[in-house]
Amino acid sequence: MNRLFLTLLALIVTFPAFAQTRQNLYDKFCDVVSRRDIAATAALMAEWEKLYPDDAELFSVRANYHFTNAITTITVLCDSVPADNRECYALVDSLGEVKEYMYYETRINRAKIDSTTAILTQGIAKYPDRLDFRLGKVTVHLQANENALAVQEVEAALRRSIVNKNKWYNTLDEPIETDGISYLRGCIQDYFSKLIDSNDLAAAERMVETCLRYYPREAVFITNKGTLRYFAGDLHAALALYLAARDIAPTDILIANNIANVYVDMGDKENALKYYHIVADSNDEYYAEKAMQAIKELNAK
Repeated sequence: MNRLFLTLLALIVTFPAFAQTRQNLYDKFCDVVSRRDIAATAALMAEWEKLYPDDAELFSVRANYHFTNAITTITVLCDSVPADNRECYALVDSLGEVKEYMYYETRINRAKIDSTTAILTQGIAKYPDRLDFRLGKVTVHLQANENALAVQEVEAALRRSIVNKNKWYNTLDEPIETDGISYLRGCIQDYFSKLIDSNDLAAAERMVETCLRYYPREAVFITNKGTLRYFAGDLHAALALYLAARDIAPTDILIANNIANVYVDMGDKENALKYYHIVADSNDEYYAEKAMQAIKELNAK
């Protein structure tokens, strides 16, 4: 009897060593997602739900499962140049005659996109301070060319940042190390760049105005607004915003470089040289080198 009791006790003590930890499951999850293995992701999801049915991480697993292959790029061959004049490649034969045209096309599965965002919405509702859920939703919208919805999600995150004082959590509920808005600001900058690259200046404008509504003295957001004014050709407004940003962040070399560039476009050589010298004397090798080249070119005129 004592021997049986000891055997059962040993099983009870050693069983946890064989159980999958959340970290183990997450490591597997990263592997199957990187391989875009839908079957393996489904199996892992079932295992995770059985072991940790109330785990916040399941929202991330489910979202990734539905997002896999939601956006694909295919190669299209056709006999003529695409009607929308998109970039394409001419395929020629040995005689140099064009035989076909080739281009790439992005296909978006809206049902999968909707399923993904619905799961992330549920996760945000239950765990409002899990920033990865919010950023994941922004990323999905941007990749699906739903820029207006992406901006809405950025605003929701900014609104929550005021409530939680930027105390965010990430994967496996790990606290995010951040100095105030710094972490979220860095993510928003990436989104701002994506909107600029896609030439959706209207969405970029809405994002900037939203950011300034919640953080009116963030130099980066003020600079972004200045950049949009610069793109619009309003040099005086751009300069005023850049100078305002520099008052807040006087050591930011990028802002000083932007100011110098505007002065060049305004034909103000003296002030352009003043700010290029500030950049040239900085520790930023990339911008310092470009500033020194700009100084040489201005002095040669």
